Formats: sequence, structure tokens, C-alpha cells
Amino acid sequence: MPAAAEGFQVSSITLGDAITSEHKVKKEATIFSPSQKTIYVSVDTTGTTQGATLNAKWTYLDKNQTIVSTSQSIVADSPSTTTFSMKNPDLWPEGKYKVDISVDGKPVASKTFEVKKS
Repeated sequence: MPAAAEGFQVSSITLGDAITSEHKVKKEATIFSPSQKTIYVSVDTTGTTQGATLNAKWTYLDKNQTIVSTSQSIVADSPSTTTFSMKNPDLWPEGKYKVDISVDGKPVASKTFEVKKS
């Protein structure tokens, strides 16, 4: 196991439909079109860690169905941003969704969002 994290924590998570060159969500959104191919979540962290695993689990709440669960290992010595995405070449089913963020298997943040026709 890596050394204990020094004040390492998730400070915020932001959903959106595009990211900047710094891999941060450009503009926060909680409602997406069914035709949106990719939905992103930026995970901002503070503190330092010699190694932590961030995980994003995306769930379609209307059917209680996990869509995708992705992990990224990170080393941080200052505030940083890690971005996750879920992609669908087809139309997203309309309804309510949620993304859960965990650090080393411990839930730390979540955000709900909706897919609906405008």
C-alpha cells in the first residue's frame, strides 16, 4: 500500500460536455441531450499523495444499471484535476443518471444529472 495521503481529498467534481486543453470541464452542466456522445466529469483534488486510485462509476438510475466504472492511479504533490468520461455512439436513454467518485475504494463525492430532449 502507498504511504498515507497527506491531506489528499476531492475538493469538487464538475460535469460537462467538453473539456479544455488542461483536461478540465469547460462549462458545468447537469442536463445533457440524448445525442451527446461523451459526458465528462472533472475531479479536482487538493493535498498530496504518493499514490491513490480515483474511480468514477456511472449509473443509469432509472434502471439501477452501472454503465461504466473506470479507475485512474494518480500521484499528486499539489492541487490537480483528473477527468473521466463515458461515451455512447448511440443515443443515451432519457432519464436520471449519477456519477460516484471514490478514492481507494472509499466513496467521496457524487453528482446526479439528467438526459432529456431539449
